[in-house]
Amino acid sequence: MNNLNMVTKVLLSLMMLSWASGQPLANPTPENDRIINTINSINKKLANCTNKGDVECAAMYYTKDAVYIGPNMKPLVGRDAIKSGMVDDGSTLLTLQADEVELLGNTANELGTYTTATRDGKLLDVGSYIVVWKKTDDGWKLHWDIFNSNLPKNQ
Repeated sequence: MNNLNMVTKVLLSLMMLSWASGQPLANPTPENDRIINTINSINKKLANCTNKGDVECAAMYYTKDAVYIGPNMKPLVGRDAIKSGMVDDGSTLLTLQADEVELLGNTANELGTYTTATRDGKLLDVGSYIVVWKKTDDGWKLHWDIFNSNLPKNQ
């Protein structure tokens, strides 16, 4: 089984388990609230890096062996590959919105939405994403990052 199939199956399994449980995805404890606030803060920093076109800055929020899966592209494996595959030159604006976060020890699963727009406000894309976060010695990092556009593919 190739890496893409394995990642897809794991992510789908996690989503199905979360949905089937019928429980809130984040238990309201002070520690969980702190972790969720940390993830939201990192998302803002990541968007700021991307919005400046600073791939060095953006890539530092990923684990060394992270997997980045975007629409219509092969997965980028590893921080260096992710950095070289980020092509945004800062001409667009990225917004990330975490909708749900599930905490599982040193791992967190995030389900959210994103938008990209031109600097003059023209909407370019709206989509959904799933991030599997890992707690590392350097703090929380994106480990698996997968996103898809919610807009129809241009023909």
